[in-house]
Amino acid sequence: MIKKGILRIVNVVIVLIGITFLSFSLLYLAPGDPAETYIRGGDGNAGTVSEEAIQAQREKWGLDKPFFVQYFNWLGNILRGNFGESYTTNRPVLEEIGSKIGPTLILSVAALFVTLLISIPLGVLCALYKDRLLDNICRVFSFIGIAVPSFLSSLLLLYFFAIQLNWLPVVSKGGFQGLILPVTVLTIQCSAKFIRQVRSIVLEQMNQEYVRGAIARGVTKSKILFSHVLRNAWLPIITLIGIYFGVFLSGAAIVETIFSWQGIGQLAVEAVGRKDYPVIQAIILWLGVLYVAVNFLVDLSYSLLDPRVRLGKGENK
Repeated sequence: MIKKGILRIVNVVIVLIGITFLSFSLLYLAPGDPAETYIRGGDGNAGTVSEEAIQAQREKWGLDKPFFVQYFNWLGNILRGNFGESYTTNRPVLEEIGSKIGPTLILSVAALFVTLLISIPLGVLCALYKDRLLDNICRVFSFIGIAVPSFLSSLLLLYFFAIQLNWLPVVSKGGFQGLILPVTVLTIQCSAKFIRQVRSIVLEQMNQEYVRGAIARGVTKSKILFSHVLRNAWLPIITLIGIYFGVFLSGAAIVETIFSWQGIGQLAVEAVGRKDYPVIQAIILWLGVLYVAVNFLVDLSYSLLDPRVRLGKGENK
């Protein structure tokens, strides 16, 4: 158990180092010059500034140095807790991100809660009543939810509920009303997949030998479901919960932008448009850390909830 824990921690460190290197490399190779964008004010007017001014800005930010020098300088600063300053606002990057983490977490947790509240019961019911009316309705819902992109469903809901009916604000101000539409969009997108996945997991368990044996012994269906099927189906469902929480945290950029939700996703879109590399790198690293942390906790929960994993069943002795 201790050996597995150490190996997991080592794997986490390796993954995080890989994330820092890949994110820095991709931005380094990206077209465009952030120093030139900053000096020209983003208007592309080539005749108003000199090349010397642009070069001076590159030197100020350290962009004139070789790749590995830039990377290790940046990595060393991060290890000391210094993420640098935003190229456009000159504020510390941690301040830029810190004010956006809260709204994104609120949106993600709310969307995950509603998704679980809807998807798990419906997925179980669809498995119990396979090919019945409810199962067919959920299939249609899943097909539509997966087929319709989030930006389209966001615009449709915004137009109908905010503009036509005037029930909800067009521009979110961070309150409960402003949370309803973005949570609805994220819930539709993920519930469409989650319901089918829970259904498949439960059906797989219901086809196992131990279920047929319990039925032959005369065990009631409700006891089989709650004492056996759901108990064994819970572990893969926990994995799905971890995956979707990461999806909510990192994949809500379009939804946050459309609904003016002041979160990490909207900040990332703005930073990409401004070529604000320190902010982009910090956001990628933050999302990477969250993904790794969630997966680590899911892996740890397996060891705590499943004695076979905790005891290392199946390993060579």
